[in-house]
Amino acid sequence: MTRNHSISSVFALASLPLACAAITLGASHHVDHLISALRDLASLLSTSSMNGVGPMTGMAIVVVLFLAGVVSGLSGFAFAAVAALVLWLLPPLQAVPLIMLLSTCNQLLSIAKLRHEITLIGSAEREGALPYILGGLTGAPLGVAMLRGLPAIWFAAGLGLFLVAYSIFMLALPGRARITLSGWRPAAIVGAVGGVIGGFSGFGSSAIVVYLGLRGADKSSVRGITQPYIVAMQVVSLGVLAALDPAIFNAMFWLLWVVTLPAVMLGTNTGVALYRRLSDVNFRRAVLVLLAISGTSLLFKALV
Repeated sequence: MTRNHSISSVFALASLPLACAAITLGASHHVDHLISALRDLASLLSTSSMNGVGPMTGMAIVVVLFLAGVVSGLSGFAFAAVAALVLWLLPPLQAVPLIMLLSTCNQLLSIAKLRHEITLIGSAEREGALPYILGGLTGAPLGVAMLRGLPAIWFAAGLGLFLVAYSIFMLALPGRARITLSGWRPAAIVGAVGGVIGGFSGFGSSAIVVYLGLRGADKSSVRGITQPYIVAMQVVSLGVLAALDPAIFNAMFWLLWVVTLPAVMLGTNTGVALYRRLSDVNFRRAVLVLLAISGTSLLFKALV
């Protein structure tokens, strides 16, 4: 098989889910432009300037990040749980900040489309995200310290096991476990726990999703809190990375970001479109399935 034929085959496989998404969103007239852009991307990824990231690897990265965008657009979280597959394709120092930046872009697009559901300052009718964010900012340094000074692999395994067990229980016995504890103080504590978890695992939003799920929050409330929280934590983490190791954000990093961002944005649009069609019950089921996937991902990461 020739190199050009190999590139064309990989391109065809990678373009399939993206074209389907465009059709799903009623944008079938844009498919030709999408395919043309992907062909250009395949050509770019086959050049030597990509430091060994060949066309097959490049297309695999695009597909994984597209799917991560779909999942996050649908649920409001779990981008990192899916995008973590990129760690098999890129060095961690390239993959981790790339995932963080793309997750931030994904969340900002999703928030823009669902901005009427986002509330920072709470009211008598609606809980706000601010206390969770403030708590997260206090907890994140502890999580980073755990990552650097303690066997965080076991914390990740424990969290993963908890998420899997919790999701299975809630799917099997919906409505059996409920709490009524709410307010600024519990929200800040949960946010701080999420900050700690995020510091050593990157899945800090899982604490908030579990807490709101136990309270029976509707899908609008869950998204209105988790998405601003994720953006805040990602921006802080990116700032810390940039301060500690600015060399990470080199030309290769920005090239990867430019060529993968369109796939993430299209995936996000697809996920948001699916989210709007979900009832609260089906949204809770989807969230529990994604929490189970996140927990499995953490277990796999800890044990392999």
